[in-house]
Amino acid sequence: MSVHDANKARLAPFRAAFAAGVPEGMYHALLELFEPEARIRLGFPLGEAAGPDAFWGWIYGPLLAAMPDFERRDFIVMAGAARGGTGDWVGLGGNIVGTFVSPWLGIPPTGRPIHMRYHEYYRFEDGRVVEMEGLWDIPQVMHQAHVWPMAPQLGVEWMCPAPAEGGVIDAPHDAEQGAAAVNVVWDMLHELQEGDAAMPERGLGGRWHPNALWYGSTGIGSARGHRGIRDVVLRGFRTGLSDNIRALDEGVFFGDRNFVAFTGWPSAEATHSGDGFLGLAPTGRRFIRRSLDFWRIEDGLIRENWVMVDLLDIYRQLGVDVLARMSAIATRAA
Repeated sequence: MSVHDANKARLAPFRAAFAAGVPEGMYHALLELFEPEARIRLGFPLGEAAGPDAFWGWIYGPLLAAMPDFERRDFIVMAGAARGGTGDWVGLGGNIVGTFVSPWLGIPPTGRPIHMRYHEYYRFEDGRVVEMEGLWDIPQVMHQAHVWPMAPQLGVEWMCPAPAEGGVIDAPHDAEQGAAAVNVVWDMLHELQEGDAAMPERGLGGRWHPNALWYGSTGIGSARGHRGIRDVVLRGFRTGLSDNIRALDEGVFFGDRNFVAFTGWPSAEATHSGDGFLGLAPTGRRFIRRSLDFWRIEDGLIRENWVMVDLLDIYRQLGVDVLARMSAIATRAA
């Protein structure tokens, strides 16, 4: 068994406990999986913590208070070694589902079931997690609670589907196939950097399937096909941002079979210099982006792409207090 298969197996009790939704089991699974001083980083406004006890009290305690019956449903489980770097990683993608009965992060409860997508990457050493990076789609909960505080999104809003071929990879790790999949994404991302406002589709034609699906964070939304990805995603980034630099060499890429993961903390940096980005008037501010992404490769082309961007942190850097806007909307609606 490869170290990557072993790491996925090591995650199995954690995944089972959080799918079952029993608090005692979840807490015990966290203690067993994480090193006592593991570094845990989540998106704004959740922030950072060290170790499983802090993780439980800081994140999962409030979430359980808001959604006592919540469960995690993984739809991607993959693992691999970092390309050109160090570390063995496991990537999880899925949805938290539960009945939203009490406020969470100031979001008013709906009393109904809600869903929230997550992307999480875990770095293992000697069978335990020493580092985690994760983004949860908090705006997705705002949207379902009808307190939307940001500009309307261009893409479709939905609970995005699991990979068409199944994303929980339990076949033995194939380093060669994983590396080939990473190369497809690596080449595509470098080609995308050659595009501009006059050629927003640059980088799509040669690497993306004609019917590719791009599953974006709530606030951007999802798109299908070259035209949809161009109009929903690339056009706004290319008309609204300048000096847009992806931290590809500093980020972590890893592949498993036909799946690829990328994490960067940050993953990119740009200047908000034009119209079109997130529906905001240009601020002239320089900001960083954090994103955790998954891709599925089919016949050498990108067929599906799950994208999670820390939009709340971007708005914060651009001078927009999304949480305050949301609170004002909730107060008026009460």
